[in-house]
Amino acid sequence: MNYRHSLLALAIASGLSATPAAHALELGEFNDTQFSIGGYFKAEAIYEKVDDGDSRIFGRSNQSRVNLKTVTQKEGHTIVGFVEGDFYGGTFPGENNDLRLRHAFIKVDQTTVGQTWTGQFWAVAYHDYLDFLGGPRGTLGGFNFRTNLISHEVAGFRFTAQDPVNNDADTPDLAINYNLNLDGGHRVILTASGREVENGDFVGGGAIGSKFMIGPHSLNVNAHYGEGLGAFTGVGVNNSLASPDVENDDAVSQAGFDVGFRYVINSEWRANVAYTAVEVDDDADTNYEAHRVNLIHNITQDLEAGIEWRKYNLAFGPLLPEGQQVEVMAKYKF
Repeated sequence: MNYRHSLLALAIASGLSATPAAHALELGEFNDTQFSIGGYFKAEAIYEKVDDGDSRIFGRSNQSRVNLKTVTQKEGHTIVGFVEGDFYGGTFPGENNDLRLRHAFIKVDQTTVGQTWTGQFWAVAYHDYLDFLGGPRGTLGGFNFRTNLISHEVAGFRFTAQDPVNNDADTPDLAINYNLNLDGGHRVILTASGREVENGDFVGGGAIGSKFMIGPHSLNVNAHYGEGLGAFTGVGVNNSLASPDVENDDAVSQAGFDVGFRYVINSEWRANVAYTAVEVDDDADTNYEAHRVNLIHNITQDLEAGIEWRKYNLAFGPLLPEGQQVEVMAKYKF
């Protein structure tokens, strides 16, 4: 049996919260339903110095997005609907400026069904980075992708079953997260992940994400280990979605860590530095390192500008070359 086309039949009124943007424009209420729109416009200029290629400078605005959210209180239940799109259409993100569906889900109380973040995505304490595509690469949110799933939250746990990355899998990809919020803004996230890889084995791995507050500043530390994780980290055999976790018909393991520090200069300025490293137990030499430093200025509460330098030691498609990039951006949230 191919599980991919039957997952949504598990439940038709449920959801995993995709944490709709805090910034939103309230449109009002109609038939006991609150409507709001949100999103942002982002413009980027990027200088790229590729290790084995020509340097170039270019601009893009694909990351701009818009969403619609509805909230209904009915018969003791809270029903949330959320749909969002950006302009990274095409087989590979950035091939054109076509509209692309990011999220489309229903959430009833603590249960979600539809297209939204994978359960593995919630394993990470994310940094304040400007690089939308490559920023979380090397963590379990590395592919920054969404899928059809069903998810339920209870007592700090999130249980997720989702369409498998492996099209021939007989079981869903699975994730269990436990989120522990501590006094002072500290946070710990524990995650177990399991999936059927391309050789037919069902394999697993684990991750920990953590955020430590140091006054107004924060230190984020993430780590993962196991098999079947390359599909989520974006690092693995052949460095692709096709078969990132199998080599010579054997499941491939990997271990990685990611650390970032956010320094709040004042209410208008903040700076971030981050480092990621992943070691893959394969013959294809797909070990990964990334460095980034940025400075971000809040011009107003909703308008910010920033600059970021980053370096990757592996390429992944035309938008994430091996080499260095410098990005200058402006983003307006609404």
